[in-house]
Amino acid sequence: MPDDLPPWIQQQCGAVGHRLRDLRRERGLMQMQLGTRAGIDTKTISRIENGRHPTSIGQIARLARALDVPSYRLFHDGP
Repeated sequence: MPDDLPPWIQQQCGAVGHRLRDLRRERGLMQMQLGTRAGIDTKTISRIENGRHPTSIGQIARLARALDVPSYRLFHDGP
């Protein structure tokens, strides 16, 4: 994670990563499987889940599509 990002953005990246991991696990997917579905490198999936990669809107959209959830689910818990 770049050090020049404000702390609140770093916290949000961590929260998105945790939600991504939870959703992936709920669907019984490995990081490699999610990466293949989303067209994102497995290492990047790992970095996102660990809050070490500031995720782009495009990546959010591709991950949500791969998980078959609306994009907002990566930002907020719930239905």
